[in-house]
Amino acid sequence: MFKKFGFWVAIFFLALAITSMVMYFVRKDIAIHADEVIESVSGSFKADLKLFLKDVGRTAKKIKIEATEIDVDKITNDSLNTYFSKLIENEKHLMGIVLLGQDKNYVMINDNKSWVITHNKLSDSLIDWVRFDRNLQRTGGWTEAYNEFMDTKNFGSIKISDLIDGNYVWRSSQSQVPERRNMLFTVFRTNTENFDIIALIYRTGDLGNRFNKVLQFDSPLVSIITSENYLVTPMRTTDTVRISSYEELSKKIAELVKTRTEKDQNLPKSYTFNFQNQEYWSRFDTINPNMGISGFAVTISDSDLIDIAKSLEQAYVYASIMFLLFALFAYLTSYRKQQKSADMAKNNISSLTGDELLMLIKKGETEFVEFKSSLRWDYREEKVNKALEDIILKSISAFSNAKGGTLFIGVNDNMEVIGMEPDFKTLKKQDADYFELHIRKLINNQFGIRFSNKHLLIQFPEFEEKIICVIYITSGDSPLYLKTRNKQGHEAEKFYVRTGNASQEISSLQEINEYVNDRFSKNA
Repeated sequence: MFKKFGFWVAIFFLALAITSMVMYFVRKDIAIHADEVIESVSGSFKADLKLFLKDVGRTAKKIKIEATEIDVDKITNDSLNTYFSKLIENEKHLMGIVLLGQDKNYVMINDNKSWVITHNKLSDSLIDWVRFDRNLQRTGGWTEAYNEFMDTKNFGSIKISDLIDGNYVWRSSQSQVPERRNMLFTVFRTNTENFDIIALIYRTGDLGNRFNKVLQFDSPLVSIITSENYLVTPMRTTDTVRISSYEELSKKIAELVKTRTEKDQNLPKSYTFNFQNQEYWSRFDTINPNMGISGFAVTISDSDLIDIAKSLEQAYVYASIMFLLFALFAYLTSYRKQQKSADMAKNNISSLTGDELLMLIKKGETEFVEFKSSLRWDYREEKVNKALEDIILKSISAFSNAKGGTLFIGVNDNMEVIGMEPDFKTLKKQDADYFELHIRKLINNQFGIRFSNKHLLIQFPEFEEKIICVIYITSGDSPLYLKTRNKQGHEAEKFYVRTGNASQEISSLQEINEYVNDRFSKNA
């Protein structure tokens, strides 16, 4: 079954490789136009932005409903920490939260697998930060002379009047600390008297999963247009040179925003302009006012647009190569399994069904069947006896030197299935997989890996919740000698042959030579 499946997997990946190569040649002959690319990217961003705003709205609604129980000025730190840590962890992309109360402020930020929290009085000139681990256990702290989270001016001089009637105001961080420029805030008020303002904090770098198509470019500039015609430009970099460039480019976008307020402001439109000796494309579009957002602009350089389109062509080539490698791997894996099965069939190795095995057990030991209670567990002494392992190896060599046969481990002389549990318990890992590793190691050390791979098949069927080991041994193509140690500790080789229902040793060298010549001469 697996062999056929492997070939079909190989064919599937081969088809994907051919399709990818065809797509490469098709796109290769298609002219690339920057205006078409920017329009396509803008459409993708618009859909992603709507989904993001839907999530933000759900989070804000949840907080508003539960805000009646939150009093920043009176509630304990532990209660606030517990509530908001769960909220932030459960809300996708939410980085932190700011509450501006009557007398105190509260800030919680998810900072690199830890929580950074402050709960300061408004009159304090110094901000005390405390760091907690994920279990809200204190791990450190420090004092900061000024923090942008404590001042509404940092949010772009937001007017309290802008936050009435459920309005939402958006701002990007204007911090002088590079690591804190990568933040986007949505600010709103609740209908309670417990605190004035709430700000949800999003790390713009984490939003990359939302806006994949836009952020695949090297340096895109995404500008969000709020309902108040305020331009929010989240910074996605700590590079001061790029930040400076972004700020200058944002001024150009702001000028275009003003132009659109006077003319065709409700229509999607693409603009092209020169900036710092480079051509840029900017696509403006609107959305139905939602969560304080009325539109956006995506701005990308002409060269970046063309380069990413060309890189897509190269991606088809790389994909084609990758699929070809997958197809080759699947084919070789399947081929090796097929060859192994063919070798087993050639050497008359075939497994039996559960019912067939039970019937074989009921017939008792024969020239082709032998039962062993265990590999190494001595039932009489009730302890491990490694000498028993040689008895198993003796039976294997005897079957191989004769006509082959089936060796059952976990079945006693009375044809009772007693299972492998005592043997399993003697091993480091108490399961069939580790048992097979152990017994194959014994066989490989005695008779070599070639014999083990070519002439043995090991299975672990289960009967009445008891696992047994079944070893199928084919008639060998060369004589097997079992290496043992005599009572004096000297190594000796013994030759066993299966005759009747027993494994008999041939001790006479002359008799061994005669048997070997007669039995294996055809394989010479």
